[in-house]
Amino acid sequence: FSNNKMIDELVIVLFISLLLMYFILTSQFGSFVQPLIVLAEIPIDVGFALVVMHVLGISLNLMSAIGIVVSCGIIINDSILKIDTINHSKHLERGTRLGLIWAIMEAGHRRLRPIVMTSLTTILALVPFLNKGSMGADIQYPMSLALTIGMTAGTAVSLFFVPMLYYIIYRKKRNKRL
Repeated sequence: FSNNKMIDELVIVLFISLLLMYFILTSQFGSFVQPLIVLAEIPIDVGFALVVMHVLGISLNLMSAIGIVVSCGIIINDSILKIDTINHSKHLERGTRLGLIWAIMEAGHRRLRPIVMTSLTTILALVPFLNKGSMGADIQYPMSLALTIGMTAGTAVSLFFVPMLYYIIYRKKRNKRL
């Protein structure tokens, strides 16, 4: 009973933190749309982690929920930096026909190594905790697994989905202005 209550409270805290994060990102980016692009990553990461955990027979408990929340916090930083780099690159190439595509490719080139290094470092640091040998490891296993799955999915989303969503949204806005 108390485990379910703690998970429910964690979900409430997660939604409040997402709302606060939206307001902070709106202020940082000066846009109401760009924070939604960044936050669109969270349902994908959480959904992927829950599906993989279900397939592996791991139940959602407090430790795995904490692992999912932590992975979202780490991965969301990559998307924020990617969007910020796209915005910066877009301002450098303003007025050119391929400015948006160039900005997305330039941001991808600049942010690829830092995103992959951050994710690999975290994932490789969790590998020892994926062993189920002792009592302590059995307790930490769901959190480590959820964190590893979330980081893996989140890295792919940050590298591919976020720039694609940015392009789809801003390509349409550019066409409406013309």
